[in-house]
Amino acid sequence: MVKRVRAEATWESYGEAIGLFLRGATFATAARIALVVGTWLSLMNQGRAIVAGNAPWVKVALNYLTPFVVASLGYLAARRRRNVERLAALLGDSPGSDGGVA
Repeated sequence: MVKRVRAEATWESYGEAIGLFLRGATFATAARIALVVGTWLSLMNQGRAIVAGNAPWVKVALNYLTPFVVASLGYLAARRRRNVERLAALLGDSPGSDGGVA
């Protein structure tokens, strides 16, 4: 069985970042974070209304949408080409380097 390795995408222009987002590059990571944080926020802020059957669905939706967007932006920020190159330089990840491992 061949193990597939997923290459992490980097981007330079905002158009490339939007393209990554629209192709779902952030979805798996952001969805997990949104599920946990959105549930917590909904229970904490609208728990009584939900139990009473008067859930403010717009607020509940925003409780999930907000962490999804924030996690997506964080994912993309970490993969911005200049940030990746800067981190690689700091870690000494250049040809002939031991990758910073002693």
